[in-house]
This record gives sequence, C-alpha cells and structure tokens, in this order.
Amino acid sequence: MKLTRTRALLAVAGGLSGILVLGASACGDGPDGPDVPPTASAKTSAATAVPTTAAGTPKAAATRNPGVYSPAPILGDNITKVSPSHATKVSQLQTQSLNPARPGGICAEVTFDGLPENAQWFRMAVNGVEVTQKLSWFVGTNETPKEGTVCYGPKEGLPVGFTQVAIVVQNPNNINEPTRQVVAWEFDVVK
Repeated sequence: MKLTRTRALLAVAGGLSGILVLGASACGDGPDGPDVPPTASAKTSAATAVPTTAAGTPKAAATRNPGVYSPAPILGDNITKVSPSHATKVSQLQTQSLNPARPGGICAEVTFDGLPENAQWFRMAVNGVEVTQKLSWFVGTNETPKEGTVCYGPKEGLPVGFTQVAIVVQNPNNINEPTRQVVAWEFDVVK
C-alpha cells in the first residue's frame, strides 16, 4: 500500500493575481494526475494542473492512516523554519492567534534574501485553501527588513484533524517565472 503524499500543485491564472492551489493525493485505484516526486519540499520550475471536481473546484484532501506523514520538508533558501513542526500533534488552542502583537497558529521564519518586494513573494495554503490575504507579518524593521515571521492563525484555531500546509516563494510581478521555493508539511490538530 502506498503512503499518502503531499503534492504542491500550482495553478496560475492570468495577470499578476495568480491563484495558488495546493492539494493532496493518496493511493487508490490509480494515479490522480501527473506523477510528482514524493518530496515534501522542492524547487519547482513549472506550473502543474490541479485535479478538480466536475464543478471545477479542487479535490478535497484524501484520507490517510493516522501517524503516517509525507517526508519532512527541506528548509533553507527563503523559508528557514516552520511551526508547528512536521509530523507533530498540536492542540487546537496552539493554532489560535488571539493577540495580533504575538504570532500564533501556523508560522514560518523567512529571509528576504534576493526578494525585492519582500513579503509579497510568499503565498500560503492550508488544507488546499489559499490564506495569503489573511497572513500576519512580523519584522524587526520597516526599512528593508532582512528576515521576518509570517503566521496564519484564525481566532477559533484550526479544525481538529490532519492539516497540510504549503508556502510558495513566487515572483508577484511575473507568475510565469519559475517558483523559487515550495515548502509543504503536515501535522495533526487535537482537542
């Protein structure tokens, strides 16, 4: 039996407002789409079509065996640390972000090396839904910051269950340019 694998699938729409769609696939009676290496993090240079339902919406994340995760993400380049950590269990309370002055929820420590527009290069999806517009940024200075922390944490926290997250580093001014970095990881939210 094959293990569930995370696939970072990018679909870009016209203009500067490309749409990031991240999905998951699992074993079954055959492949859902093009074969993607089982790496949880990879640099990618091409957009991939996203499997969709008849209504044109992305397929839901597949079920998985408890305690079985895809390989750990490869960090470095612009995304240096993620939390919650890959393949861990966190309480729902830990995924909340009640205080805007203190990051909480799903976070990543990043560097802006080689990124002229800084935070605009980062996009995040949680369980296949882009949350980029709901991200909170924490940087030490407003004048050419070198690093920062980006977080997504709804007030009510994440739903209990298996959670997949992906962050993509992509040129906001040219969505056809190769993606610089994709980091995907998984964890479980418990009561």
